[in-house]
Amino acid sequence: MEPLPQQETESAQRPKTPAARAYYCLVTACGVIAAVLFGLMALLVCLDVLMRNLSTYSIPWSVEMTEYMLMVAAFLAAPWLAYTNDHIRVDVLVRGLPPCGRKAADVIGNLICLVISLILAYESIKSLISNAEQGSMVFKVLIFPEWWLAIPITISFILLSVEFIRRLFVSSPTAEGAA
Repeated sequence: MEPLPQQETESAQRPKTPAARAYYCLVTACGVIAAVLFGLMALLVCLDVLMRNLSTYSIPWSVEMTEYMLMVAAFLAAPWLAYTNDHIRVDVLVRGLPPCGRKAADVIGNLICLVISLILAYESIKSLISNAEQGSMVFKVLIFPEWWLAIPITISFILLSVEFIRRLFVSSPTAEGAA
């Protein structure tokens, strides 16, 4: 996949309207939070291993917290990765298509992703509301309301839905032959 020249890439990602700037800031915040969580996971695991090897004490909640941080980071990174077009793409077939075929494949792919994201957003909202109404709790080392786990999932799929709608209305670099 050939990258766009630096100038085109910067101008393509520079939001022009207040709504686009707000969306850009929101998606970027998701990416930053995910990066911070990945860094904190690395520190927590290293600290726990170090403490176990230097003493008999370990951090009892470290494994569970790392699992939750991994889940939150993965879901929050998804909208940012889609926005920056840094997600995993299998484009072996698409690269062989003429420009109009690449554009069509891009539109079809975005439509499929939009439908899937909307379904998952709807289901995650239902799950969040259901768990909150039932008062479900997670009982492990850490104890907290179960609906908290649905928050990053719901945010992710709502933002992914917005992103795929945006892609359908804004010409993406892949549609113009960059793929």
